[in-house]
Amino acid sequence: MVRLDAYPGPLYGSTVSSQGVGCCAPGEEQLVSISDNSKFPTANIKTGATMSTSGLYHYPATITDPKTTIEIARFEASSKGTFTNSSTAAVINTFGNRQQMAWFMSWATDWSATSNFLQHAYINWLTRGLYAGRRRIYFSTQIDDVGLVTDIYYPKGAQFRIRPADLDAHIPWVTSIHSRMPAGSNYFVELGHNGNGNIQSAVQIQDKGTDPYQCNPDTGIEYPDQKAVPLEWQKPIGSGVNNWPDSPANFAWSLNCSMLDPLGSWFLNTTNLNSYAHVSHTFAHEDQNNATYSDVNRELAFNIAWLKQMGIDQAQRFSKNGLIPPAITGLHNGDALRAWADNGITTCVGDNTRVLMSPHNEYWPHISNVSNNGYDGITIVPRWATTIYYNCDFANCTTEEWIKTSAGKGNFNDLLVNAIQVNSRHLLGLHQDPYMFHQANMRYIDTDTFTVGDQTGKMSLLMVWVETIVQEMNRLTTWPMLTLKHDDLGVLFLNRMALDKCKPTLQWNYDSSNSSITSVTVGAANGNSCSVPVPVTFPSGASTTAPGTTNEQIGSDPLTIWASLSGSPVTFTLDKALPLVA
Repeated sequence: MVRLDAYPGPLYGSTVSSQGVGCCAPGEEQLVSISDNSKFPTANIKTGATMSTSGLYHYPATITDPKTTIEIARFEASSKGTFTNSSTAAVINTFGNRQQMAWFMSWATDWSATSNFLQHAYINWLTRGLYAGRRRIYFSTQIDDVGLVTDIYYPKGAQFRIRPADLDAHIPWVTSIHSRMPAGSNYFVELGHNGNGNIQSAVQIQDKGTDPYQCNPDTGIEYPDQKAVPLEWQKPIGSGVNNWPDSPANFAWSLNCSMLDPLGSWFLNTTNLNSYAHVSHTFAHEDQNNATYSDVNRELAFNIAWLKQMGIDQAQRFSKNGLIPPAITGLHNGDALRAWADNGITTCVGDNTRVLMSPHNEYWPHISNVSNNGYDGITIVPRWATTIYYNCDFANCTTEEWIKTSAGKGNFNDLLVNAIQVNSRHLLGLHQDPYMFHQANMRYIDTDTFTVGDQTGKMSLLMVWVETIVQEMNRLTTWPMLTLKHDDLGVLFLNRMALDKCKPTLQWNYDSSNSSITSVTVGAANGNSCSVPVPVTFPSGASTTAPGTTNEQIGSDPLTIWASLSGSPVTFTLDKALPLVA
């Protein structure tokens, strides 16, 4: 049994440290940490890693019955002196063959990173590390607008387009941060390409030179501003006016044209290319909320042709069926979604600040439908925005925008503290949604020097943010952090939804004395059948005679065995019996 928000007393072998007094009043902090993780080793959470209790009322306790009670979590002294000594935050009681865990603090996984962290203690203790499912952190950073020029928020009038040297600089940094992540981690950056940016740059370079023209047509795609419509407006099928020029009807620029642009040429180097993952962000970034089928079809087809000409479609981590929609538009436009499907697009990313998430489960993708989106069957993967804004390349810019548009307070360091609070909650809550960034955020060669934890040096905004979040996760856990390319993320989310709909079950089977678990039986509600394998996490080894199982163990994470269910349950025998009381 686990009790949350319990009041210290004889039932828990404890008493309040100061009779009847809890903590804390607004403005007073009392940090909490795991003090003993030996009873839930599969949680892989670290002792001594303090977290805030702000907003989580609690009762510091003292153990009164050490024969039955051990401390597993601890409060520090409070910041204003209400509690001058450390005290007990949570205990495990053992009364004969019965055990319970009690937490003397309130709980709020919907907003608190602390609750999301501490919950892994009781989940792994209660299940003894033996449960249907798996714990896995996926950490993906997608870079939109690669190739385009961005108008900068602050200072007004400034513009920025990423340079080859900026991309060069991120390659050794990825290697460095990867080496500092927990064992088993695999992190990379994914670029969302707009080919028209390459063509526009090449044409401008050509116009300044004296060499024979390589670019024909001698302009990129230019189009007038569209009529503004509400963000969630649903476009009537077949309505609208074409915004793209009539010519060229098909992608017509040569590789020699693209090579005039140093940024374009950079991707022709295979080592450079394979240092990143790649996905389409459409050709010219036309807003698709009110776009016609013709315009969107050409946005997709032109970019596919450009990606092929540049060899990007042959990259080791290229997503041919994925799309980052321009400004996350077109998701209520059936004409746009049909054009996507006609060009092989099955999966896109959405925006978690909008109504594009699944109405059924926040861990599922949203599947487009005619009534809400105008078209059936496009998989919309949820995606987080951050306070590193699309139109910022320096820290003072994104801080200014945070303050002016998002009620931020303080300086850039305060912004990063907020980023830790928000995004560690997502990751500790096992959300696998990718994070949205933009090409201006990768400005590096002429940026400032930053210190993030034990790392000091010149950093882009992307580097600073990733360093901040990764170092926080390293402080709290030993969980490996994995990146998936866009298409693979789509499969991950679809499989999660399919698995949940199977309603998998796990039965513990005991020895003759009912004191230990010796085996487990995996099943599913729908006749023990499931369209995807069912993961089961084990604290140690297990075996089965059933076919179709796959073992997976990454870094220090516990063993996961995937079981295929085709009408019959699957039983695993534990290599070592698991005591119920430990």
